[in-house]
Amino acid sequence: MGRRSALEGVRLPQGKEPHRGLWLDKFLRSARREDTEAKRVLVREAAGVPEPGEYRAFFGRYRKALEALGAELRQARTLSRLAVGLGGEGVLETALTLQRAYGVPYIPGSALKGLASRYAHLYLEGEAWRRDLARFQRGEAQAGLFGTTEEQGLVVFWDALPLPGKWKLHPDILNPHHPDYYGSGEAPPADWDSPVPVPFLSVTGTFLLALSPAPGVSPEEAGPWLRAAWRILAWALREEGVGAKTSSGYGRMALEEPVSQGEKPPAPGPSPVLQDLLTRARALSYKEVPRFLAAQAEAILGLSAEEAEALRRALEERGFLRNLADLKRWRKEHPGLEGVLAKLGLLA
Repeated sequence: MGRRSALEGVRLPQGKEPHRGLWLDKFLRSARREDTEAKRVLVREAAGVPEPGEYRAFFGRYRKALEALGAELRQARTLSRLAVGLGGEGVLETALTLQRAYGVPYIPGSALKGLASRYAHLYLEGEAWRRDLARFQRGEAQAGLFGTTEEQGLVVFWDALPLPGKWKLHPDILNPHHPDYYGSGEAPPADWDSPVPVPFLSVTGTFLLALSPAPGVSPEEAGPWLRAAWRILAWALREEGVGAKTSSGYGRMALEEPVSQGEKPPAPGPSPVLQDLLTRARALSYKEVPRFLAAQAEAILGLSAEEAEALRRALEERGFLRNLADLKRWRKEHPGLEGVLAKLGLLA
């Protein structure tokens, strides 16, 4: 008797907690490519496997270990379905990244780090955030935060696990209508083409994200980089999304406020608007300063006096805003800049 024949009589045990990953790998009843019904049944069964009872205790140990390392913790809530590891190996044409021991979905730290690095390269101002992966070159800020092939970055991105009882798997489906056109490209798309459903798993819920200083890096040295990493992750998760099918709206997440650790009150920090400005200012070159001030005029004018002073100090620490002749020239070149400079206390 072949393996597939032996599986015909096997059904998902009810009232128990089979390992989701094992079930996905071993219990596909038909290996025929065109048998989409067998794949659909397998995906539906895997989605219905309950969370292991031992997972809650494991999650608690994982969280305590992160706190012992000095990691900063935040929760991120999905705004749409999430598909991580869709192109991974598996018996289906699709896959989902599952934690090996407990079979729960998770977001690898490497995926979060790659997302943040890409977002910084594409959208942050300043050459310091640029990268050229083909030549293994990174700007100063890219190298400092994310590292290079020769040196580690200042921040560690940890795997994001789902909060116990606050996540759910969903049977999902890809439905390409023109497989020959998308495959070989030799046949044009036509109205008489038949769609080929491809079942896969997606997830919604709340995940625990963690960032910590890299080994050998003091909390004081890593502090500004941690704040920058959180801001970039918040933008990237909401605007770009993590995982697969982001162009179809998958993977969008909202990063929530810091998780309080025990009874220790969270340390007061700059407002989100000021954090955004400080993150952008950290990667500026001197010639980019007037354009930055003009582009961010509305945000700067809305700062409190203390926040404006903090932004001014951050720029001055980088050697900016000290040349009075340049300030005078910038005012002439950018008519709206006079109010910004006055807000920063640079006009008598």
